[in-house]
Amino acid sequence: MATRNGTALGDTLNGTNQADTFNGFGGDDILYGLGGADTMRGGLDKDQIYGGEGADRLFGDSGEDSLFGEGGNDILSGGSSINDTDNGFKDYLDGGEGADRIYIGLDDTGLGGAGNDTLYGSFTNDLLYGDDDEGLVFGGADSLNGGDGNDTLFGEASTLSGGGSDTLNGEGGDDSLFGYAGNDYLYGGDGVDYLDGGDGNDILDGGAGFSTLLGGAGLETITGGAEGDYIDGGEGADNLSGLGGNDTIYGDADAAESLAGNDVLNGGAGDDFLDGGAGTDRLIGSAGFDVLFGGEDLETQTTRDTLTGGTETDYFQLLFTDFVPEPIQPGEPIISPPVGDYITDFQNGTDFFVIEGTDFASLGFQNTTINGVTGTRIYVVPDVGIPIAQAETLAFVAGVNRGAFDTSDFLTSI
Repeated sequence: MATRNGTALGDTLNGTNQADTFNGFGGDDILYGLGGADTMRGGLDKDQIYGGEGADRLFGDSGEDSLFGEGGNDILSGGSSINDTDNGFKDYLDGGEGADRIYIGLDDTGLGGAGNDTLYGSFTNDLLYGDDDEGLVFGGADSLNGGDGNDTLFGEASTLSGGGSDTLNGEGGDDSLFGYAGNDYLYGGDGVDYLDGGDGNDILDGGAGFSTLLGGAGLETITGGAEGDYIDGGEGADNLSGLGGNDTIYGDADAAESLAGNDVLNGGAGDDFLDGGAGTDRLIGSAGFDVLFGGEDLETQTTRDTLTGGTETDYFQLLFTDFVPEPIQPGEPIISPPVGDYITDFQNGTDFFVIEGTDFASLGFQNTTINGVTGTRIYVVPDVGIPIAQAETLAFVAGVNRGAFDTSDFLTSI
């Protein structure tokens, strides 16, 4: 165990394999802790501090410092303590290997490195990385807290596979959070936030303020806030909720058919737009004036999206696929037509259908029963000689008799 004190000039100080104490004082110092649980203070000016092996405590103090925890479970702070991180300069803090705690000050950059790290941002604009961006494959499960200010948090900055299950907390300010690979939890907090969960089964919560929430591949649970959000679940079977505000929610925006999931979309309060995308989806508009679109499945879809509008005026957008049934020829297989959406709560005089690509005169209405529920099948009238059973179905409307529909229920655009 040794004490290493610098001077007012730029010093290079080396420790031992024991628990050493360093005080750089003035000048641009370089401090090497080597082994042991060291306590290292840079002092004034621009210092470089290397903890080495062991559970070290590194403090930049004043000046624009670079701190490297290296091996061990380290504590890094650009200021003079974990409660006084702001030294007025831009510091670079790299935890290295081990489960580190990194406290970020004014406009600092924090890098957790390998291991399960916790990074704490400040009230200003911080840049926090959970793992290093130079080829690490397994970065660990990190916890990143942005604090107030406009922060950017990266849970797994590597472009390679094998990210950990990260926790990213934007807190105050307009934040950008990137989970990358792994089963991550992202919370935007207050402000206008951008959350990208990446691959994995992620949980995203936009918090207060308008948020952009992107799920990526995997089974996501995404919850917006009260201000109105843009939500895209991405590939996989997702559970998406807008809560309050005027939301735009996509179950599988731009997803290939083979990658589509069976999603649940809940608009919550507010005027929402819900698009299930490919897959067998359930859309719930809840309160507000909502637009519900089950999604563009294959023309030969054999499963239905379920659409529930809510208590106020809703617009159910029906998909017209240009399916062309052909007369049944002896010995040839029957091509099943699209089955359309299952609409649970259509209210005449309150709700509307949107039928882009066709018009009311081209539609037919048939009383029928599905799974014990009576209602009306809305279909596209086929050519002469084609059985009605082979016609394209746009929707099944539960609980409404075919005689209840007229032209006032249908719009060609919104």
